[in-house]
Amino acid sequence: MYLRTIIKASKFRLICCWLFLILIQVQVNISNAADQRIAVIYPLVQKPYSTVFERIIEGIAAESKTDIAKYGLEGVGEEQGVSIQEWLSDQQSDVVVVLGRRGIEGIRNLNLTIPSVFGGVLYVTDTTFANSVGISLTPDPNQLFDQLKRLSPRTKHVFVVYNPARYQWLVDLAKPAATALGITLTAKAAEGLRDSARIHRDILRKADNRTDSVWLLQDPNIIGSNTILPMILKESWNKKIIVFSSNPSDVPRGVLFSFYADNKALGRSLARLALNRLDHSQRDSNSISPLQDALSAINIRTASHIGLHIPYEEQRKFGLVFPRK
Repeated sequence: MYLRTIIKASKFRLICCWLFLILIQVQVNISNAADQRIAVIYPLVQKPYSTVFERIIEGIAAESKTDIAKYGLEGVGEEQGVSIQEWLSDQQSDVVVVLGRRGIEGIRNLNLTIPSVFGGVLYVTDTTFANSVGISLTPDPNQLFDQLKRLSPRTKHVFVVYNPARYQWLVDLAKPAATALGITLTAKAAEGLRDSARIHRDILRKADNRTDSVWLLQDPNIIGSNTILPMILKESWNKKIIVFSSNPSDVPRGVLFSFYADNKALGRSLARLALNRLDHSQRDSNSISPLQDALSAINIRTASHIGLHIPYEEQRKFGLVFPRK
């Protein structure tokens, strides 16, 4: 009996020591996370566009729970690159978040010695960010298709026309996402506006408004806002075919729905991604993820025209409703 008591006591002390070591490790990790400094490089632009970057930076600061270093880019060039390099050295930051197309251009030729994360862009088509990750502003196909099925459960087929150099990564993600929801995704590559117009006309001519829909990507070389988009909207309106878009500015013009960034939430996600990059086991990758921190926009006039009834309570779940009352 005495021996059993000693064994139990020994086990208890061992468990206590083990728990104590875990607690110490957690405290060390929390302390290290608090000491990790994030640098943010972003473009200086005029309002209202500047508000986008301001909100993203707010989210980064809120998630990192520490002061962040900010560098506003007025332009790009060799001298600007030297200034950024010197600034990063002075800040002694552990990881850098680069926002916007201008931010990417600003560090294009820099040999960064710290991990980097990019955001605030639709796509990245070059090797500027070797061994880096980022979050695109283009909505996640999972969210788009899920919204489509909620609004129109009968939809079985989605067509999309795209530029492979810009959006092959997105199409590769979209195909399994569509399949999981019982949707067949037909992606057709186009070489420019003329090719895009021909393909879209053919799609709309053959489309069945009971089961088919068209997905538009945000790409001015494929969906010209003053050329291709009006044609698509006119033909789809006449045939009552659902058209949804990755570009929220298409919704007030007549597209059924889209998603747009919740910028502060996006900033939080970028901060988490940046801090994860400090784990050496996660650095050997180069990828871009679609936007998941998103709010939705819908055109109820278009919905009514194609026979979709959206109750007022459902309309309140959308971040933006068009036409504006």
